[in-house]
This record gives sequence, C-alpha cells and structure tokens, in this order.
Amino acid sequence: MASVSYQRAVAIAAMQAALSTAWIAARELPPAKRRLARFGTAVAVTTIGWVTSPKEPEPDEFESNGSAPQEIVVGDRPFPVSEPQPVSGDDEPATPFDKRKAVVGAALLGLTVATVVGRRQLEKRWLARLTRNGHPHPTRALAVRIGTLEFAGQLALQVAEAHRAAAKSGS
Repeated sequence: MASVSYQRAVAIAAMQAALSTAWIAARELPPAKRRLARFGTAVAVTTIGWVTSPKEPEPDEFESNGSAPQEIVVGDRPFPVSEPQPVSGDDEPATPFDKRKAVVGAALLGLTVATVVGRRQLEKRWLARLTRNGHPHPTRALAVRIGTLEFAGQLALQVAEAHRAAAKSGS
C-alpha cells in the first residue's frame, strides 16, 4: 500500500509541475491562444486527477474491520428537525477560543503568502536574467526552471503526506 501512495505522490507532483510549466509557457502566446492553452491544461490536469483519484472511502470512515460504518453519535437532547431547537437557561457555554489553533492557522497563512510572494520574485529575477543574457525564448526557459522547482517542492510535500498516511495506517 505504501508504494502506491509514493507512486501517487510522484504522479501528483508531476501533474502540478506540468500545470505550472504550461501556465508560464503560455505567456508567450497571443491572448486568445493563451487563454485556450491555460484552460485546456487546467481541464486536462483536473480530469486526470479525478480519474486517478481513489474511489474507496477514507479508512477513517470505517471501523478497523472495514465492513460497517462507525456509530452515529446523537446529542444529549435530540429534537425533531421540524420543531425549533429547545432553549433552556442552562445552555452550555460556547467552545473556548483555542489560541494554539489560531496561531497555527495564522502561521500557515503567513507561510502560504510568503511562498507565493517568494515564487513570484524568483520568477521575475530569473526572467530578467534570461532576457538580459539574450536567451532566445526566456519565458520557455523560465517555465522549465519553475516546473523543476515546483516538482521538487510538491514532491517533498506529497511524500511527507504519503509517509504520514502510511505511518497512521500502520499504527
């Protein structure tokens, strides 16, 4: 099972790199062809991802034997949907604000923004250098460089996710 996950990780990273490469390479095309190329690439990658996605439910949805769904938990005071929710004076207080989750969320948001801004700055720097050095097709060369970088980054993320899933299913 783990080898399938790692193969899938490489395939997903390759699809993402191909999408990024085609997206950037399309910059050289006239507007109508550029839109068509980008739309076609996005549709192709989405279709391939949908076709190759696992059709089985996640292992968390089933018990360890894999045959029966987990038991549904009903609240303390169930009520019919057609009736309004009962109101009582002793309602439980709202869930407390979890500062750790907020900090992790803010850190992830900051990391995402920093990654996008850093990638764009790198693209600008590489494109300027390729143009300055007289490359015959600087945008295509930029697309290849960014595609390679995208593949490496996505592969690291996907392999880490596959490793986490394999460790979770093994324990």
